[in-house]
Amino acid sequence: MNKDLKKTIDWLYRHGRPIDVARYEFLFLGKNRELLERTLSSYQNSDGGFAHGLEPDFKNPNSTALQCWNAFTVIDELKLDVNNEIVIKLLDYLINKAPKKDGMFLSTIPSNNDYPHAQWWSYQEGADVWGYNPTIAIAGFIYKYAGKSKDYRKFSRELIQRAIDDFNAKPSDEMHEIRAYLDMINYVQDLKSFKNSDEFLKKMVERIEANIEKNSDLWFTTYCVRPLQFFDVPNTFAYDKYSDLAKKEAMMILDSRNLDGIWEITWQWSEYPEERVIAKREWQSAMAIGYLKILKDHNII
Repeated sequence: MNKDLKKTIDWLYRHGRPIDVARYEFLFLGKNRELLERTLSSYQNSDGGFAHGLEPDFKNPNSTALQCWNAFTVIDELKLDVNNEIVIKLLDYLINKAPKKDGMFLSTIPSNNDYPHAQWWSYQEGADVWGYNPTIAIAGFIYKYAGKSKDYRKFSRELIQRAIDDFNAKPSDEMHEIRAYLDMINYVQDLKSFKNSDEFLKKMVERIEANIEKNSDLWFTTYCVRPLQFFDVPNTFAYDKYSDLAKKEAMMILDSRNLDGIWEITWQWSEYPEERVIAKREWQSAMAIGYLKILKDHNII
């Protein structure tokens, strides 16, 4: 490990969440696979969904689709297969239990309001579906992990086709929704069996081009679409087109740390002053392992 990262790693061991420390040891030291899997499962409820602040900005202990989306990253890192108990329970939750409206996964649920949360996670009736965020990413995950289940494959195929048709009719410029679409594309990999997929992929590239911020002076000073928000993993869809920008941002990551060797968050809760201090620390932990992984994947460390 690069000696310049000692302060970062020391901070992670002192203050990091157990799941982020476990991810570090698995991804960088090649050990404690069982610990990481067990730690991930501690966020999974008996209904198969994920909760408990896996996404640090809301502490609802009830399962939500958004928290499940956050679990996908660790599932992919562990390369869990369709026979793994975590995956089996998660797919059952997503297909059969997760709250939906008109076939779309809810982005917020009523019980969010009963627990500490950032203001954007507040539930409001009629504003609980955020387009295809996170629905289309979830559909892609189900498609990849459907295994031999015809029902799971049918569910995901129909939802993906619906999303493609809707995007072709009205392309999205919302950064989180675009990221959700990118996740789906990378899960499915080959969209040729879906109707109008060529048109869809062309329009995706157009919207990425229109939304990604190319001025590096703004990446760490404003709330904008940074290259690594779309292309944190090399060799994914459209990565080649933006690889230079992604690598440039990755090179800037080390220089954007504070005196403690970690990264500051650029957002803040408006309520729950005590809990938001904890959430900030948890987000810094999550960002630390996320950035370390990016640095490794881009051969910077």
